[in-house]
Amino acid sequence: MCRGLYLYERADYPSGLVLFHAAARLRGDAFNCIRLATSLSDAGVISQIPIDSITVMSSGRSNTIRCGAWGTIGFVHTRKSPDAVANRLHYDQRCHLWRASVTLAVQDMRDTRRNMDLIDWRLVNEPV
Repeated sequence: MCRGLYLYERADYPSGLVLFHAAARLRGDAFNCIRLATSLSDAGVISQIPIDSITVMSSGRSNTIRCGAWGTIGFVHTRKSPDAVANRLHYDQRCHLWRASVTLAVQDMRDTRRNMDLIDWRLVNEPV
């Protein structure tokens, strides 16, 4: 698949989760969290759905890993400690990674100077 990871294609593997599981394995020694546009897209705040790429904030270094036909994993370095953002995270059992709340993902978009034109602000500011 990529970087010493192998996928047994005959296994009954959950569709759409291969990149998330690979990210968790590739950076198992670092704090990793689904954030930025990937988190916002999953929450429905951004209308575009990334088909073959995910973005993960990591305490490790920034890097882009190409995983052939499965897509691309973008690791973006963060200096924020897990303790500083713990109240805005939940563990996504399906993905095997922590997932950011919408407010944290928007804050990360600002902090990393990402394009915020696709964000539906009515959904961000909507009370839960």
